[in-house]
Amino acid sequence: NILQQIREERRNDSKLFLGNNKLMMLGLGRDEEATLKPNLYKLSKFLTGMSGIFMTNLSKKEVKEYFAGVGEQVFARTGQVATTKLVLNSGPLPQFPHSMFEHLNKLGLPIKLDKGVIVLLQETTVCDIGDTLSAEAASLLKLFGMMTVEFRVELTAHWHNGVAKKISSASAAGKKDEADE
Repeated sequence: NILQQIREERRNDSKLFLGNNKLMMLGLGRDEEATLKPNLYKLSKFLTGMSGIFMTNLSKKEVKEYFAGVGEQVFARTGQVATTKLVLNSGPLPQFPHSMFEHLNKLGLPIKLDKGVIVLLQETTVCDIGDTLSAEAASLLKLFGMMTVEFRVELTAHWHNGVAKKISSASAAGKKDEADE
């Protein structure tokens, strides 16, 4: 897992915290009085969705360079946009044991069991490029071994010496960050 890889590679100079956003917000402090360092609580507003906190003594440039090189292909999840088309040709599916028949049937595949071999009855389009993936389509992509999404870490904010700043997409191109008020 890529997050374990980050923890392992940076264990001597950094800590990566993942968990409940409200709990991490509480750790940063709710307001100026509750925070351990000046303005640290201002990072809380950036903890939305799937977020984490990366604490380090590395420079901002080193952190950006490190995370620019971190990423890997992973299986798509429900609700993500399909980046590839998956069309299954009719015929036998020998990669699946007969015990998978019920599961594949529940995923919407038109199949039958013929002498212990699962057979797809007709050509089936699981997803097209640009489709929002259903739970069934995401499961089928995984079953057919198609890693179609790149997992990347997006840096959204940083705190240094009492100043919390948003990291804008422009700063990734070398322009100045915008400061939070």
